[in-house]
Amino acid sequence: MSEATQEGSQLETKRVVVVGSGIGGSGVAALLQSRGHEVVLLERNPVPGGKCWGFEKDGYLVDSGVHMFSMGPMGPHGEIDRLVGGDMQWLRKNPGSTFHVRNGFDIQYYQSQKSLRALLQFPTGTVREYVHNRTAASGGSSETRLKKAVRELRGVSGRPDFAGIVRTMTGLVKRKDVFIDDLDEMTTFEFLSRFTDSELLHKSFACCSMILLLVPYTQSSAGELMWCVSNMAEKEFLSVPRGGSREMPGSWLRSFERNGGEVVLGAEVETILVKDGKATGVVTSDGREFAADVVVSNAGIKRTVAMVPDGTLPASYVESSSALDESYSFVTVKYGLGRAAVDVKAPCYFNIPDVDPLSAFDYIDAGGAPEDPFLFVPVVTEWDAKAAPNGKQLVIMGAPGPSKVDDATVAQCERILDRAEEKLFDLFPALEKNIEWRMRTTIRDTGRLTGKPTGECIGLAQKVGQTGIHKPSVITPVEGLFLVGCDAGARGVGTEQAAGSALYLTGLLS
Repeated sequence: MSEATQEGSQLETKRVVVVGSGIGGSGVAALLQSRGHEVVLLERNPVPGGKCWGFEKDGYLVDSGVHMFSMGPMGPHGEIDRLVGGDMQWLRKNPGSTFHVRNGFDIQYYQSQKSLRALLQFPTGTVREYVHNRTAASGGSSETRLKKAVRELRGVSGRPDFAGIVRTMTGLVKRKDVFIDDLDEMTTFEFLSRFTDSELLHKSFACCSMILLLVPYTQSSAGELMWCVSNMAEKEFLSVPRGGSREMPGSWLRSFERNGGEVVLGAEVETILVKDGKATGVVTSDGREFAADVVVSNAGIKRTVAMVPDGTLPASYVESSSALDESYSFVTVKYGLGRAAVDVKAPCYFNIPDVDPLSAFDYIDAGGAPEDPFLFVPVVTEWDAKAAPNGKQLVIMGAPGPSKVDDATVAQCERILDRAEEKLFDLFPALEKNIEWRMRTTIRDTGRLTGKPTGECIGLAQKVGQTGIHKPSVITPVEGLFLVGCDAGARGVGTEQAAGSALYLTGLLS
């Protein structure tokens, strides 16, 4: 580097305070520190990572929530790790997931287009062969091809719905013109209804919307869901970090500290200081002041607005922020099993509810529990054998729930988990007989972790009106104050938004 370039870099060095050490906060802190800025990362909890953390219990490595990562090292998580010189290792399995549907049929999700022949577990190869041979078909608009696909598959087999799912999803992946911004203006249900009324296809998309976006398909942005599905299928790297989800922020924060960054735990930011329209630092709840040229908040847009002194932000910004909706939650039960009692072909197991897809998740807002619950069940030790003591098994079960935290919704979460456990034990009878310990987590636990009155799984809901051009910007009306995380600036599945947001903001600030 020339002397002139070095001098220019020194002149541009900024003092940065990052509020919150979730994926967005730890990612942007590590990236900015690696580029020569002076960064202090403040975390309200005694451990870093926000909602993406984990803990050890009786020799088990347990995730705080229920996680998987749709692109692994091939997406923004991997990009940050490479840029900061991290040491994360990813674990990938093939097949990656099992979808349990009615009548005892299981669909295996293989992480390779070459494996589509094996996707459907039918007694004959007719449909498998047909689907495989038709995946390269071209011609016509995406919508026309989708309609034709579903129509042609009727009569090819007695079970055309399964083939329709595979054919449609493959077509969506291969034809990028379907992923246009206009799809952000319609729900996934509206988009799907344009080319099929297949109940099972609608059920599949309803569940896909809930697991990837934590929003019912009657609300979710079709553009956002198609973007996520396409990238997941293209990257073919559904995976988890070795050592659990905490290794993601952990890898970045180790790099951050090696490069001279400072992590301050137990430092809850109470106020963002603003002088003459510019952010100048923060004050913590115990009175400590941290001066800065730039403040980056990973606390979520609503909590960030609450930390800024009244009258500082435009009323329109405050009002529009307060009107934004959060995603739903996933409430969980963790199981430490005395032996490997759950026999699965893939590390992620899903129960697809046998109910009307339009009303499958109505129980959440109605304050009830599901008739047939949608379950997301990672058998963690199928990903990482070292997540449990030798010969034992770690299983986590998640079910969708509400986000607002109060006594009524917390009680509802318990009823949801009661029903979810009934279903899980019905699917895997040996599981209940081999439990060494179990642990429930609900929205109250998440709210305590984040300091928010909500326990949503992701952040802002990826619904129509809140994605694409409608998503909040990383830039706020206060000079020097920026947002990072799932609430601002990026697309993706869960924390992929936060990582993408960190990459984007780093480009703006560097």
